[in-house]
Amino acid sequence: MQYTKGPLSYAAQLQQLQQRGLHVADPARAIYYLERVGYYRLMGYLFPFRLPGSDNYKPGASFEQAVELYEFDQVLRSLVMEAICHIEVAVRTAVTYQMAHSYGAFGYSNPINVAYDPGWHASWIRTVQDDVGRSRETFIAHYKANYTQPAHPQVPIWMASEVMSFGSLSKLVQAMHPADKKAIAGIFGIAAPVFASWVHTIAALRNIAAHHGRMWNRVLGVVPMRPKSGAWQHMAGSYPVDRMYFALLVIKALLASCATDADDWRDSVTNHIGLLLVDQGHRQSMGAPANWDQHPLWI
Repeated sequence: MQYTKGPLSYAAQLQQLQQRGLHVADPARAIYYLERVGYYRLMGYLFPFRLPGSDNYKPGASFEQAVELYEFDQVLRSLVMEAICHIEVAVRTAVTYQMAHSYGAFGYSNPINVAYDPGWHASWIRTVQDDVGRSRETFIAHYKANYTQPAHPQVPIWMASEVMSFGSLSKLVQAMHPADKKAIAGIFGIAAPVFASWVHTIAALRNIAAHHGRMWNRVLGVVPMRPKSGAWQHMAGSYPVDRMYFALLVIKALLASCATDADDWRDSVTNHIGLLLVDQGHRQSMGAPANWDQHPLWI
């Protein structure tokens, strides 16, 4: 089937929403949001108010409700990104220390120092060297100007880890030899396979937040592993691992090992999402149990 839909003016976009049964209390304000946020970005927040299997909206659904969800999500993204910044720096530091002390300044360039095959390593190292080549950091420029063995874009791990993407860093964590992975995971107090899974998820969440993606009711494409013991098994059947509530538990657990204000962050998140999660439908969308704020991993 060929796609034949053409662009609509902002006024026509609003008219289409109204024709589909969406209440708009303030058309001028609605046009403002369509102009500055965009129809399709807002559609992610309007979707919960649509009738199942239809383009039409449920009775009582309003444009203002979608805007409230959009603004709620903005704050949630900021809180998530605030925590991820601490986690990312701590992971970069731990990976750098382990690789440097196990294999030397340039050991990360040698495929024998990771558990994955040489083809994987060759692709990964090209990506890292591309990041180094694009970097305008002073320490990269200093290395390039003063050292020829090995030549830029090969730089010591403590330089490369500062400029490689967090996605590349998370791939390195997954590819590490078990002993290296275990040593780093121990810093965060979790098992190595769980740690690698969580870092992968954190990298994906960072990309979502950085690109202003919808977060609150997202089904995670990169699913974090649930530990098989302890409080992680408490009421495990009542909250899925592929929703934001579980991701928030993961973030809190990692943050507790690398930031002094983890409880303050938790309190800020609790205060922010508390009113929304009074509604059962919203709790389901976030994958949160009814007593989400009393879970032993949250309190």
